[in-house]
Amino acid sequence: MKPVFKITSALLCGAVMSMAFTTARAENNSYLLAPFVPWLQSQGYEQESETKHADQRVKNINYKSLRDVPDNAVLSPRDTLKLIKNMSLEGADLNIEQPSPLEDAYSNRIIEELHQFGYEMFAGKQSSANEQMEHSTPRHNLPAGAVQDDFVLGMGDSLHITFRGQRSSNNIYEINSEGLLIIDDLAPISAAGRTIGQVREILEETAQDLHNTDVYVSLDKIRQIDVLVLGHVQKPGRQTLTVFHTVLDALNYAEGVQKTGSMRQIKLIRGGRSTIIDLYGLLIHGSTNMDLALKDGDKLVIPPIGPTVAVAGGVKRPAIYEILPHMKGMLSKPHITSRKMNLEEMLELGGGVLTPGQNRYIKLGLTADGQETVTDINSPLDKVFGDGSILMVSPSVESRAGTIELVGHTRRPGLHDIDKSSTLSELLDNERVLGPDIYPLIGVIERWNDEQMTREMIAFPPLLVVKGQFDRKLQDGDVIHLFSRDQITALQKPHKDNISPEQIEPAVGSAMNAPEKLDPILISFLTERAAFIRGAVRQEGAYPVAEGTSLENLIAVAGGLTLEATTRNIEVTSALLGEGHQTEGRSGTLRKHINFAEDSPADVILQAGDTVRVNQKFNKVADNSVLLIGQVRHPGRYDLMPGDKMSDLIDRAGGLTQQAYAEGAIFSRESERRAEESRFRAAARDMERALAVAMDDEDKAPDTSQIAMARDLAAELRQVEAVGRITVEADPGILDTQPELDMLLESGDRLYIPQRPLTVRVAGEVLSPASLQFRKEKNPRDYVAEAGGYTYHADKDRVFVLYPDGSAQPLQLSMWNHNAVMIPPGSTIVVPRDPKPFDFIQSARDVSQILSNLAITGIFLDDIRDD
Repeated sequence: MKPVFKITSALLCGAVMSMAFTTARAENNSYLLAPFVPWLQSQGYEQESETKHADQRVKNINYKSLRDVPDNAVLSPRDTLKLIKNMSLEGADLNIEQPSPLEDAYSNRIIEELHQFGYEMFAGKQSSANEQMEHSTPRHNLPAGAVQDDFVLGMGDSLHITFRGQRSSNNIYEINSEGLLIIDDLAPISAAGRTIGQVREILEETAQDLHNTDVYVSLDKIRQIDVLVLGHVQKPGRQTLTVFHTVLDALNYAEGVQKTGSMRQIKLIRGGRSTIIDLYGLLIHGSTNMDLALKDGDKLVIPPIGPTVAVAGGVKRPAIYEILPHMKGMLSKPHITSRKMNLEEMLELGGGVLTPGQNRYIKLGLTADGQETVTDINSPLDKVFGDGSILMVSPSVESRAGTIELVGHTRRPGLHDIDKSSTLSELLDNERVLGPDIYPLIGVIERWNDEQMTREMIAFPPLLVVKGQFDRKLQDGDVIHLFSRDQITALQKPHKDNISPEQIEPAVGSAMNAPEKLDPILISFLTERAAFIRGAVRQEGAYPVAEGTSLENLIAVAGGLTLEATTRNIEVTSALLGEGHQTEGRSGTLRKHINFAEDSPADVILQAGDTVRVNQKFNKVADNSVLLIGQVRHPGRYDLMPGDKMSDLIDRAGGLTQQAYAEGAIFSRESERRAEESRFRAAARDMERALAVAMDDEDKAPDTSQIAMARDLAAELRQVEAVGRITVEADPGILDTQPELDMLLESGDRLYIPQRPLTVRVAGEVLSPASLQFRKEKNPRDYVAEAGGYTYHADKDRVFVLYPDGSAQPLQLSMWNHNAVMIPPGSTIVVPRDPKPFDFIQSARDVSQILSNLAITGIFLDDIRDD
């Protein structure tokens, strides 16, 4: 009786030393390091079981000897190559093909081995055409069976011609370079370009002149042709073939297309014209017209591989496929870009689904910046699959004995065998199973409680599971939920109690979105397990946490500490829910102060409901600035420190220039600008409402011109740029003697120091607004007269002067007013617009005040812009 064997590392040791082996594919798309069964059988062993293979991945290959390999170890091709390298077995006769970069890229994205479709048809070492012809007789190059009568002869072909009768001969004749067939005692026959049937008919007619003679014609030797194969093949170069060889033969003799080359855009160049050959016509559809005959001088060019997609999961032919704009046959014109494909076309590439019925179709795509996207595909006709897309096919969610289900933000969704993934660590065996934007602090096991006949939720930390610091036993029927950061961020929106599942559902196209809706029970479970972090972190908020989450984990998820954070005094406030508190119906709190110099944040374990506050350094350099322009030695933007004042700013800028006019300094503040803008917008709304009321009054309805003026004024109020000016003292000498006038600066402040003026400006409703030369003997009426006098719309009773420091004073310019008003240089005399055209607006604010404010704002803006 033959001995019975099991596949063990001890037998493997002898096998490697005695034979060549390749890896064999298992049902779960991993690779068994045990395809040397024939060798064992040749040694007199009998196999005990062909199905007893442990389904485990060898995660860290550090074996120094084959005897160290566990029995029934399951290895991928990469693992096998690493094992061989570690054991210094590179010299052994091992036929193990390394995955191509494209296969690596796709396989890494879905944790499943995928291979490029079609290239295995050229697997195995091929002899060259010349070598094959050298080791064969000419007849071996002939096709099986008789040559058809329509075979066209050419120069170099040889015919076996036999005469029986009055003339008896048996000879081989070659068609010469002139295309003639020369037979003894017969006239030359023009054979090149004619079929073998036509040449036979000519010889039979000739034999009729010979008494009782029959003639027999057959093809003896085929002419040779030269074909040039270029591009992405294993052995490019010129090949000597026969006319019966095809494109596939030429590629075979070149040892096949490389995985960097295209199987669908092979270019056949003949006589200066190109034809595109698509091998998928033969491989997928079984097209028989693929075997195109070659002619002398043909060129085959294999370009780089084009756009690709992958079909994986529950399909009959999972693989990586090259795609083209058209898939309607073997030949097509070349195209530059690929079209989008729909679900039906992708399933056709994959050979159809394994199990008919309800299936789940998931598209994995890549954004422009390389981020993974996940989308459920519901329509079979939507063309959404393009270059780099992956179609994952899995059975729809269903209850199945002996399985658990992994859903959410994962690259390996679907049902999993409970025997192979009985714990969280076996299910989440490496980080690649998780999505790239996984929320690491909590996952949820959804389990059916038979005793209570209801669902229960169990939290776990995915981060600690992957690190090997946490594990939990799984049960048949468990559903394991993983979440993305976007889903957790949605939980932090206001009014959490009103969050709907649709709000938590990821938007299509976001990075690696989990295509599941969260039900209200799951949302409530997550929100009630939140820990809160506030203060000097980049993303404050509420973050759900599971058992074992540390302060270090929470800070990392919140984006880390800001530069202003202090690590010497971090507050952690926890709720006390001890037995005593529960009995008395109350709870307490405990506040701890963490100093990273004494307590490692990795050792501070948090629980749901904890609040973390990261305090901010007090004496930090403020992250704000002020703008100083005009007549200073070094104008520009200056950073602020707490307590900086106006004099400090001017001193840092090198002081004022000799032409500076400190009395006319324009100082504006951001808060004042916002308040001024708010007042202008409110006035515009009042104006529009009052206009609407007035237009409804038939008795006092405004005319068309009044309506236009009101609308223009409202539009001007909405568009005007606020200044937010505050009257300040900017003279360094005065600030030294009167420090109480030294303004404390704030972020966003702007200070403009104008040049010493020699003019007085007249603005508003005058015929010729201008800057006029200052003369101390002039009075306000003189300046108004010099500007051309008032316009028709001037409000003469509300003329005022705007002094350089921003203060204003009304002017009484009537003939009876003899009070002298000093107008210093740099002042502006403002003649406002008469508000009488707006008298129909009774409920609006004081229009005259609005018009004056607009005029002042325009003057300030002009001063700043003139610098």
